[in-house]
Amino acid sequence: MKKIYSLIRACMTNDMNLFKIAKNKNRKSKITLPIILLVYIMFAMGLMYYGYFEMLSEVHLQHVLLTLMAFVISVMTLLEGIYKAGPILFNCKDDDLLLSLPIEKKTVIFVRIFKFYVFELLFNSMFFIPLIVTYSYWADQIYWNFYLTSFVMIFLLPIIPIIISCIIGTIIAGLSSRFKHKNIVQIVLSMLFLLFVFYFSFKVNSADSFIIEYASTISNVVNKIYYPAYLYAELAVKFDLVKLLLFIVTNIVLFVIFIIILSKFYFKINSKSKSVISTNTKIDKIEIKSNTQTNSLIKKELSTFFKTPVFIVNSGFGLVLFLIAVIYISLKFNSFVNVITTQEDIGITAQDLINNISRIIYFLVVVTSFMTSITNSVISLEGRKINILKSLPVKVKTILMSKIYSCLLITTPVLFLGNIILFFRFKIAILDALFLLILSVLMPLVSHFIGILINLEYPKLDAQNSTEVVKQSTSSMLSVFIGMMILVANIPFVLGLLKYTSSTLFLFIAVILYAIIDVILYLNLCNKGVKKFNSLTA
Repeated sequence: MKKIYSLIRACMTNDMNLFKIAKNKNRKSKITLPIILLVYIMFAMGLMYYGYFEMLSEVHLQHVLLTLMAFVISVMTLLEGIYKAGPILFNCKDDDLLLSLPIEKKTVIFVRIFKFYVFELLFNSMFFIPLIVTYSYWADQIYWNFYLTSFVMIFLLPIIPIIISCIIGTIIAGLSSRFKHKNIVQIVLSMLFLLFVFYFSFKVNSADSFIIEYASTISNVVNKIYYPAYLYAELAVKFDLVKLLLFIVTNIVLFVIFIIILSKFYFKINSKSKSVISTNTKIDKIEIKSNTQTNSLIKKELSTFFKTPVFIVNSGFGLVLFLIAVIYISLKFNSFVNVITTQEDIGITAQDLINNISRIIYFLVVVTSFMTSITNSVISLEGRKINILKSLPVKVKTILMSKIYSCLLITTPVLFLGNIILFFRFKIAILDALFLLILSVLMPLVSHFIGILINLEYPKLDAQNSTEVVKQSTSSMLSVFIGMMILVANIPFVLGLLKYTSSTLFLFIAVILYAIIDVILYLNLCNKGVKKFNSLTA
C-alpha cells in the first residue's frame, strides 16, 4: 500500500500538474484566466440546466435531466478516453524506470489508470456540479440523501466509461502493434470510431422539444443502455441505501477485475508497441542536402505532428469534419438548408442561405479554424529537449514562427481544397472567392498565434506521454475554450451584418479585421512570446 501511495504521489506531482502553477511573481496572472474560464463554463452549464429544469418542472419530470446528463457526461468520458487510453497506458517515457523497480504489474497499471481517472473526475465536475445545484432549486422535494448520492456518483460514474475506453484503447494499441506502420493504423481506427460517434450524435434534432415530448422514453432507453445513469435519477427521487451500496461495490469489483485481466497481457502489447519492424533496405547513394534554418525547423515540427497519433486525432479531426461538411453541402444542399431552417429561434430562411453561400463557407472556415488548435501543444511537446532547442544558434522568433508555419502547412491545404470544391459547386464570385482564400490563411493564423502564446504561458515540459500534453494540459483546455468563445462571437457578427452588407463587403470587413488581429498577435509573439521562451527550463 505504501508503494502505491508513493507512486500515485509521484505521478500526481510530476505528471498530472494540470492546475499546478509555479510560485512566482506572475502566479496570480497565470491562474486568473483558467479560473475565469472554469467559472464561465460552469455558469453557462447552469443556465442551460436551469432552462431545461424549468420546462420539465411543469410535468414534474425533473429527474429525467439527471438521467440524461449523467449519461451524456459518461459518454463524454468514454469519447475522451478512446484516444487517451492507448498513449496513457502504453509506450510512456517512464516505462524503463517503472519496469526496473520491484513493483507488480497490477500496481503500475493501477497508477496509470488512476491518473487518467483523476483528470476525468475534474473534467466531469465542471458539468456535474452545476447540475446538482440547479436540480436542488427546481426539485419538487429535496432530501439530504440526494447530496450523498450525487457525491458518490461524481466519483463513481467515470469508472465504467474509463474501463470501456481503456479496453477499446488497448484493442486499438494491440491491433496497431501488429502492423509495420503502427501510428497510421492507430490514427485510422481512432478517426473511424470518432466519425461513427459524431454521425450518431448528429442525428439528434431539436433537443428542447425532444426532451419534453419523450422524457419518459428517454429515461427508459437510458435505463436499458446505461443503468448507472438511470440509477442516479432513481436514487434522487427515491433513495435506496442497498442499491447505492451495491452500485459502489459493483464499480470497485469491475475496476479490480479489469486491472487483473489487463495485467496478464499488458506488457506484451507494450513491448510490441515499442518494437521496430526491420526491413531490408538497399542504400545506393547518399545525398546530403542543406536546408535553411526555417525549413529544417518546419520539417522537424511536421515530423513531430505526424509521428504523434493523439496529436493528429485531436488536431486533425476538425479538418476531417470540414471535408465531410463540404462534401455533404455540395451533394445535399437542400437537406442542409432544411436542417438549418427547421431549427427554432435561429431566424434564417431558406432564401437567406441560398443568397449567402459565401457566408456559409466563411462560417465553415471559422468553425474549422478555431476548433482545430494545433499550436497549443507544440512547446510542451518539446519536453526536456527544450534546452537543446534553446541552445541552437537560431533566433527565437525563427523557432516560434517555424511552428506557426508548420501548422499553416497542415490547415491551409485542407481549407483551400474544401473552398475550391464549394467555389465550383456554387459558382462563387471571383472577389468573394479571393477573400475566402485569404481568410483561410488569416483565421487559422489567429488560432495558431493564440495557441502558441497560451502554451508559452502554460507549458507542460515534464509530461510522461504526448496525451498528457495534448489532452490533459492547461494550455490545451484554455485554447479550446477560447476558440469556442471566438466561434460564438462570430455568430452575431455574421447574423448582424446579414441584412446590411453584401457578401463581398462582409468578407472584406472580415479580412481587414482578422489581418489586424494577426498583426497584433504577431507583435505579441515577437515581444512577450520570445521572453517567455527564453525563460523556459526543463
